[in-house]
Formats: sequence, C-alpha cells, structure tokens
Amino acid sequence: MKKIMAIFLLFYISTSVAEAITDHELKIVGRSLANYELCSDISSELEDKAMFHYYREMYNDSLRDIKAYQTIQREIIINEQQKSAIKLAKIDRKNFGEFCLSRFDLLSRKMQEKKLVGK
Repeated sequence: MKKIMAIFLLFYISTSVAEAITDHELKIVGRSLANYELCSDISSELEDKAMFHYYREMYNDSLRDIKAYQTIQREIIINEQQKSAIKLAKIDRKNFGEFCLSRFDLLSRKMQEKKLVGK
C-alpha cells in the first residue's frame, strides 16, 4: 500500500508541476516575438544601437525559451509570430517605432549602453 501511495504521490507531483500551457498563452509568445523583431528592425533603421540590442536580446531570449516547448507548441508560437508579423507590417513604421521607443525606458537604455561599451 505504501508503494502504491508513493507512486501515486510521485505521479501527482510531476503532473501538477508541469502545468498545461494554453494555446492562448502560446499565441501571446508568438505575438511578442513579432513585436520584438519589428522593434529591433526599426531601431536598426534608426541606428539606435542601444534600443536595437535591447529588442534583439528580448527576441533571442524568447527564441531560446521556446526550445523547451514541445514541437506542436513551438509550431503554434511560430505560426502566430508569422501572422502577427503580417499584421504589424500594415502599421505605420514611424508610429510603431514611437511605440517601441516608449517601451524602452531610460534605465533599460543605460543598461544597454553599458553593455555596448564593454563589447
């Protein structure tokens, strides 16, 4: 009986730790990737190295994180990223650039500038 309880407890703990991620949450990750990518592209065009490295770092970190997902989950993320990129391409780049800049606060800029000096 103790062995059965131990197995049940182990199974319960392992399934409760690995919470299910919904398709909605995966799509949010895909939209974020599209935003980060467009913001890094715009900041590159503006020749704002600090902002470029900030958004590129966010993009690369997110890409690295999705490697931990299952294949079907990664496909949902990538599909949503592609759909979002198409929608974002229809938005005026200047306005979107202002949006990217508004999310890139002074502290983040200073941190990125410090990193760039070290390179």
